[in-house]
Amino acid sequence: MRLLLILLSLLTCNFCFAQEVEKINVPKHVTYNYCKHATVEKAKQKIKACLNNKKEYSVAQSMLIIGPNLWTRFKDIKEVNSIEAGKVEFHIDNEVVPGKMSQDIEDTKKIWDVLREEVNGSYKIRKANEHELRYYWSVISFDIDEPLLIVETKDHNYILDFVEEDLKLMWLDEAPKVNKGPKTYRNGKEVTSTPKGNKETKLEKVILLSSDEDLKANSSVEDISLIIKEVSEVFTDLFKNSKKSGKIFVEFELKKKKNEIVYLIKDDVDLDIMTQFEKKINQLKLPKSKKEPVKFQLMYKINSFNDTE
Repeated sequence: MRLLLILLSLLTCNFCFAQEVEKINVPKHVTYNYCKHATVEKAKQKIKACLNNKKEYSVAQSMLIIGPNLWTRFKDIKEVNSIEAGKVEFHIDNEVVPGKMSQDIEDTKKIWDVLREEVNGSYKIRKANEHELRYYWSVISFDIDEPLLIVETKDHNYILDFVEEDLKLMWLDEAPKVNKGPKTYRNGKEVTSTPKGNKETKLEKVILLSSDEDLKANSSVEDISLIIKEVSEVFTDLFKNSKKSGKIFVEFELKKKKNEIVYLIKDDVDLDIMTQFEKKINQLKLPKSKKEPVKFQLMYKINSFNDTE
């Protein structure tokens, strides 16, 4: 009887959670994970407090990424541009897109001060719509976990992505506004179709396989960027004159003591060159994880078009 009551209690709690969660329209290709309604509401209150009180910075932490669309404006603002460290390059599909990352809480406060000044006046805090999710998904390489909120003003729609556990802001960006009709984005830019790109030999895509929380706790943007740079240099040097075509997937699992690397190939990759590639990559002295393992994958194309799936 006691077990039955416990089970009924759990079912009731789950039902309440399902009832409270505000569901939104999520595009089919986007992975979006809901959190508790109370957590979202608490994040909203923290945003309001930090926007309305010039001495309040409870959302701030040492690391904050400014996404590529917002960075096109913020890079020209003196207070933000004066932040020396934290140059970020987002390797998205065929392009390298610039952004910014603060690495000190005082720098994060400077960024928040600029945001607070821009938002000054009436604003609305809400969940993202389909258009904003499509844009954000085109920029990031990880699943979207709530709380993800939009601060909507007359001129701008700011994207605020929080770490669920402590409700600290980890990503700040801006979604383009639209008047009507669905839009599609690629590399943070509006497109009318998914291009297959040019038939060429280069890095096609970076896929983050660990959560943003794990990446933040155990690695850094600088370390991963360094790995991408060194591996890509080896790839270009070996495959630039290859006559064959195909795809190479290099999956990294960064560990505290010894990294693990798995290689996969697709189509007609030159196996002799591939052997040299594996040997040289295995000889590189690459950064390791700080504590727990983190995973990501590099996808290279050789005399091939982009995957358009």
